[in-house]
Amino acid sequence: MLMVKAGAAVDEFIEHLLPFMEPGDVIIDGGNSHFPDTIRRTQYLESKGMLYVGTGVSGGEEGARFGPSMMRAAAPRWRW
Repeated sequence: MLMVKAGAAVDEFIEHLLPFMEPGDVIIDGGNSHFPDTIRRTQYLESKGMLYVGTGVSGGEEGARFGPSMMRAAAPRWRW
């Protein structure tokens, strides 16, 4: 699971991870990425046989104390 600030840093981190990954592996992005970036990354990693799940995380201080709200998005064939 990535907890990297949304934006270009996520793309850079994914590129660093790719040499260590294989088809069927999953990347979960918990950095609240903008949805067009999530769509692009999903397509990119699917082309390599991998799954990318964009996950919005919210809750602030209450989430830190009692558990955050996590909203996930993935390619249709990977939804569960």
